[in-house]
Amino acid sequence: MGEDGIRFTVLGAVRVVRDGGVLTTGSPQQQALLAALLLRAGRATPAHELLASIWGEEAPDSALSSLRTHAWRLRQIVEEDRSAPKVLVSLRDGYQLLVPPRSVDALYAEELAVGAARARAAGREDECGRLLAEALALWSGEPLAGVPGPFAEQQRSRFTALRLALVEERFEHDLRQGRHALVIPDLIGFTHEHPLQERPYGFLMRALYAMGRQADALAVFGRARRVLADELGIDPGPELSALHERILANDPLLMGHLAEVRDQPADLAAPEPEAEAEPVGEAPKEAPAPTRPAQLPADISDFTGRRDQVQDLYQALTAPARSSLAVVSVTGMGGIGKSTLALQVAHQAKPDFPGGQLYADLRGNGLEPADPGAVLGSFLTALGVPGPGMPASTEDRSLLFRTTLDGRRILVVLDNARDPAQIRPLLPGSADCGVIVTSRAVLAGLSTTIRRDLDVFDTAEAIALLRAIVGADRIGEEPEAAAELVALCGHLPLAVRIVAARLAARPRWRVATMTGRLADERLRIGELRAGDLAVAAVFELGYRQLTRAQARAFRLLAPVTRQGIGTAAAAAALGLDAYDAEELLEALVDAAMLEAPRPGHYRYHDLVRSFALQLVGSEQPGPEEAEGDDGAAALGRLLDFLLDGSCSAFQMMVPGDPVGAILGGRPESGPRFATLAEARTWVTDEFDCAANAAALAAQSSAGADPRSLRTAGDLLVALSPFGQDIPYLQLATTARKVADAAAVRGDDQAEARARFVCGNAALQNTRLAEAELHTRLATEACGRAGDEVILRQILNDRGLIAQWQRRFTDAVVFYDRALELARRLGHRSGELTTELNAAQARLRSGRPADAVEVCEAALERLRTERDPHVTSYAWYVHGMALNELGRPADAVVSYTACLEVCASARLRGRETQARFRLSDSLRDLGRYDEALAEAERAVALSEELGSQQQRGHCLLALARALAETGNGAAALARARQARDVFALLGLPDVDQAEELARSLGLPVSASGSTG
Repeated sequence: MGEDGIRFTVLGAVRVVRDGGVLTTGSPQQQALLAALLLRAGRATPAHELLASIWGEEAPDSALSSLRTHAWRLRQIVEEDRSAPKVLVSLRDGYQLLVPPRSVDALYAEELAVGAARARAAGREDECGRLLAEALALWSGEPLAGVPGPFAEQQRSRFTALRLALVEERFEHDLRQGRHALVIPDLIGFTHEHPLQERPYGFLMRALYAMGRQADALAVFGRARRVLADELGIDPGPELSALHERILANDPLLMGHLAEVRDQPADLAAPEPEAEAEPVGEAPKEAPAPTRPAQLPADISDFTGRRDQVQDLYQALTAPARSSLAVVSVTGMGGIGKSTLALQVAHQAKPDFPGGQLYADLRGNGLEPADPGAVLGSFLTALGVPGPGMPASTEDRSLLFRTTLDGRRILVVLDNARDPAQIRPLLPGSADCGVIVTSRAVLAGLSTTIRRDLDVFDTAEAIALLRAIVGADRIGEEPEAAAELVALCGHLPLAVRIVAARLAARPRWRVATMTGRLADERLRIGELRAGDLAVAAVFELGYRQLTRAQARAFRLLAPVTRQGIGTAAAAAALGLDAYDAEELLEALVDAAMLEAPRPGHYRYHDLVRSFALQLVGSEQPGPEEAEGDDGAAALGRLLDFLLDGSCSAFQMMVPGDPVGAILGGRPESGPRFATLAEARTWVTDEFDCAANAAALAAQSSAGADPRSLRTAGDLLVALSPFGQDIPYLQLATTARKVADAAAVRGDDQAEARARFVCGNAALQNTRLAEAELHTRLATEACGRAGDEVILRQILNDRGLIAQWQRRFTDAVVFYDRALELARRLGHRSGELTTELNAAQARLRSGRPADAVEVCEAALERLRTERDPHVTSYAWYVHGMALNELGRPADAVVSYTACLEVCASARLRGRETQARFRLSDSLRDLGRYDEALAEAERAVALSEELGSQQQRGHCLLALARALAETGNGAAALARARQARDVFALLGLPDVDQAEELARSLGLPVSASGSTG
């Protein structure tokens, strides 16, 4: 960081420095605003994000005003010309701080850390050491000291972790440079300051051992083991345990000077002594007994679950009379428990491999995977191969390794492998040996005997691990909280182990306390940390291995992928064609950063998604990424794709409906559906993605692209005809969010369309007061927006509401207004539907003959039109009217015709209505057994579909049919159920149920309740 111009420090107290002079930064909240803008690295930040960063969820009413004041004061500090701001600029309703990243010490520290890693990878050790020292010198105390707010707390943790990582990198650099004596005092102090960090213990053990202090090195391991057991209830990890085993075995490869000798050119090595000829007649000297390695890290005492996998892997490893090498692999995402499972199997199989066990952490999850040649050198040393006899090349070492293992039963555990190329040189050639490989990536191309892809724990396994670590009594006292806790952990074994360790370390905490700490998805990843165990660190390792394109996809898809996403939708969000998108998605699956529950469909594990959401906005775009290629742009592209497809499906469901013409989609750009069944399948598959995308549009800041909110409103309308195929209540919940956001932003069109969906959903679920409120608000918004097409739909729904409330005169008024609009708009299907609704209202008000006339005219017009919805409805109302006229036989014919249409078009809601009406007509004809069968089928259908209003009518029809068949007790029970349903819904049909109950001998109190 240069001394000229303006500089900002956050790695300590928050300060602004200009030309060497320190400027005041104001109050703690003002510093919080400055930090929130600085650490977003030039990204425009809307006001609502800044409010949440400074005050959290409980921002006071005055927060927005305070935010503006703080911004004004900061502008006085950072701007040279305050009349023309160039540093702190207003953008929509938020702010953007335009400063070079190098002027912010924290961002510069991250840049130096990346440079140090690249220098190390390129072998430029001096440059690596210089960059690490320069980065560490930027810290002057606790990051963001004294700055309040959730964002500052999160960043404080982030940069504290970065400093610890840099210190560890500096220690490792010094060890590589052979500075063992110099680094020992610093390591001793560091391990006492950070007793739960495992890596520094390993560094200190290596330094002490290299200085000839083997006993001291072993004592460090003992202290580490005690501290981890006392504080966290866990044993040292595999890497530290393996180092301990190597020091116990006096592994010469750990000695710095021996490593240097091994790396000398061949012509500088000491010549091997010539072999002496054995004296004639003397017996040959006995060869030394082969060394038996025992390198397995310690097994854990609380291993839980995975019984089937343990058994399968063990049997594959130890199967008798094998003709080829047994290689078993365990794959899965980070934190899933691959290493733990592998070691469990390895310890169980130890007696089957009397020649010993070799273990190596191949570090495939990190930026610097282990070199196979170095691993082979370590293995050969453990097997007794002397230093002078060690080949120089990896190929020669692999040949010697296979030769040495020939005829010996040795188990090899290769943990955290990166790819098959890293593994192949390490495989024995003998069928007597066995190999266990673990890897996050799918090891395509590696010949294995058996492969097990691990999934997360089920609830029982996760709670069993909690019990093993925390104690059965504590978990047994709060079973519901325990189940919720493991669910919040996504059932990921590492996450469960971490929360269990934290609970075990805090005996006074209740399980519900830990559950509460994980409740906020944004803070959850930060809470899943205990000592050197951290979920975020595991995911970070995987993320840093991704290519830039893969990392971009990983970040951009996280917000729009709550339940899952298909290939086509992901391609739209990413702005790619389907082939390229699938390549990226499959690469993310191979890297265990995404899951593929079925072909062409992808999802994040809950915690991986939480991690990805933290990355959104924190990464700088690469040079090949277009300007503005951010989450908002991805959401816009996805909404356009979903609307195009939904409009295409809408046209299949309600062909000719003019609503399809006013929606903003382009059906010709969407998928082509040959049948209605295909359209329904597409809507079902994409629904979760569509609902989430619409909700995100509602959550966007007021300054976001207004087109997204309008597209979301159109999308909801396009999905509304598919109520029986999708969770309609979820659609309504999303519509409520869109409607409220549109009302705040003054977008009448979006509000009208979203309110229409809210009202329609409430109507379908017989929440009439709610339906009345939303349809009234929708009517008003349509009037302001001039949206007559949607207004016609709303008026029709208002007629239905009035009809169900038995306000038949009001219903006819609404229907007549809807009819007038339908005729003016040329909406034939809508016109017919509303005419039939009006006919039903007239039927209910005592004019069944008029209803018959309307239905027969409609059926005549429908002969030349393909509209199963309206056709089935016409037959249904026709049957009702005929039955009301005392013509039950003719009504049966109409209901049967209705059922035939319902069967061909899968109209199960209408089928339910037709069946209970058919039951009543059959009962009037004296065909009681048939009436009973139809009523029972109707009840089952209504319960399956979840329509309480229809269930009440079906129960009433069943009660009447049971009464006619002489089953009075069952009829009484069904009548009581129907009465309770209608009473709960507040429908006047409760009178019919009570009247039937009275006729069956069930007493009814004055208040309407029955005894």
